[in-house]
Amino acid sequence: METGKIGKYLTYAIGEILLVVIGILIALSINNWNQNRLQLKQEYKVLLSLKADFIESQKRLSESMEMQKRVVEKSKTLLEMHEGKIPRSDTDSILDYITYGAYGWYRPELLTGSYDAYLNTGNSGLLRNDNLTKMLAEYFAIVRSGFEDQDTSMYLLNNMHEISAPVNIYLALPKLKSRIGLDAVKSEKADMAIDFLFTQDAFFGNLYYRATLEQLRYSIHEDLMSRIIQILDTLNEEIDLHK
Repeated sequence: METGKIGKYLTYAIGEILLVVIGILIALSINNWNQNRLQLKQEYKVLLSLKADFIESQKRLSESMEMQKRVVEKSKTLLEMHEGKIPRSDTDSILDYITYGAYGWYRPELLTGSYDAYLNTGNSGLLRNDNLTKMLAEYFAIVRSGFEDQDTSMYLLNNMHEISAPVNIYLALPKLKSRIGLDAVKSEKADMAIDFLFTQDAFFGNLYYRATLEQLRYSIHEDLMSRIIQILDTLNEEIDLHK
């Protein structure tokens, strides 16, 4: 009798333990499912935020590259005129080449907010695509390093302004003069100012090195644009997986 009761009690106890274990496993499974669901939701938000930033950065970089390409082309035309390889253009065209070529400088302000916010969450494993994580790290390392020689470009530009300082007021485009309340009429001394400038070999020496540097910056921007396109393609693929 006693042996039979003990057997029943053991069976009952084992059953209770199994029920408890099963309950714990179910609870853990539900908890893990909830955590995974929350992480997927957070990852989706991060992906969308990153995509928005990269779309805007792509737009800004594209606009900057377009203007920067114009800087190089117009600077090249001025250099060829100075060397006598091509005839001088009319006064209005030369003033345009000086303003948007020799004196032009553009730098894209690329967005980093979404990536910084992601890093600040402390959950570096939130993005499951290792290739995407690597591409993001490499891209933002380039962006934060400066990725272009701004100081040298500004140094050369300042040199050019100092050389042309005696006639700069006569080289200004009318529409730019009007912005500060000056008479929006081309100066009668514009031709004289251009003649003076074309006798300043130091001006064109600085312009040559600056145009070379701007071409290098353009090449670096091309690399950044390629990276942005690749990252956007990967982001879109990851976002599609959440739909």
